[in-house]
Amino acid sequence: MSPMDDKSFDDLKEAYALGALPDDERATVEAYLALHPERQGEIDDLSGVAGLLALAPPEQDPPEDLRRRLMQVVESESTSPEPARRSTSSWFGWLGDFRNVALGAAALLVVGLLSWNVLLLGDVQDLQGEVEQARTSDQAKQPREIKLGGAWAEQGAKAEVTALKDDRAILIVEDMPSVPEDRTGQVWVIRDDKPEPSGLLDPSGNMAATAITTPLKDADAIAVTVEPAGGSDEPTSDPVLVQEL
Repeated sequence: MSPMDDKSFDDLKEAYALGALPDDERATVEAYLALHPERQGEIDDLSGVAGLLALAPPEQDPPEDLRRRLMQVVESESTSPEPARRSTSSWFGWLGDFRNVALGAAALLVVGLLSWNVLLLGDVQDLQGEVEQARTSDQAKQPREIKLGGAWAEQGAKAEVTALKDDRAILIVEDMPSVPEDRTGQVWVIRDDKPEPSGLLDPSGNMAATAITTPLKDADAIAVTVEPAGGSDEPTSDPVLVQEL
């Protein structure tokens, strides 16, 4: 194994970092590095670039223009006119030059693919961030559901307020107990111990639904009482449904 000079090391270090050298040339480079440890940093830097390939997304085809330009370089070098006569030493030099061109083109192709994949990874990460932001935003807009308890609930009624965005809300009561014809269920939003009339329950069979007309923001509770038909300005009976907020 003949010793390596600085120029030969410069010619082979990229291929060595990529793991593209045959055993004998790899051993020659490693022997050179043992004698010149100050140049190990160059190999470390090149290996770090090659290691970024492990972080790339699944293999993607490079842009057609990049592939075309790279292949033109390789083809132009591989089809260069051959001199009419060469000595034996010249032939070895030509083969070495062609090998370096091929390795250089391969390294260029790897760098091109690496750059493309790193850009693609950035795009994917940006899209993931947008999806997560949209998902979080959608969660923030999810309706808030508030179940009410009380005498009607004890009788089997299922009462639930769905608070929507823009401070709107709907009350739905299923399996609602019967109410006399001259009476109606009335919704109250209670704030600072003051009940505000906020809608009437007009049953259809054993179900009733109504929009709550008073915003729930900063309210203390929601309640339903049974009032005279048409509703009251103030509650005249105890709540049959109620829930603190």
